[in-house]
Amino acid sequence: MSDPRRARLRWRCRRGMKELDVLLVRWIESAWAEAGENRRLAFEWLLEQPDPDLADWLIGGVRPPGADQAALIDDILRHRD
Repeated sequence: MSDPRRARLRWRCRRGMKELDVLLVRWIESAWAEAGENRRLAFEWLLEQPDPDLADWLIGGVRPPGADQAALIDDILRHRD
C-alpha cells in the first residue's frame, strides 16, 4: 500500500466496533483503487461521522442523509462478502 492517503484512511477505519472495522477496511482494500474522487471524498466524509451513525447506516439499515452517502453505503455493503 504505497498510497499515503489510503494508508491514513485505512488506519482511520479502525473504529473499535469490529463489525464497522471489517466493513470499512474491506471496502478500502477492495474498492479504493477503482473509486473516483467523489466516491473517495464521500468515504472520507463517512469516516468523520460518529460511530453510532455509522452503525445505523452500515448495520442497522438506516439511510444516510444524502444520495452520494447512501450510494457509498450501498457500495460498502456490496463489498462485505
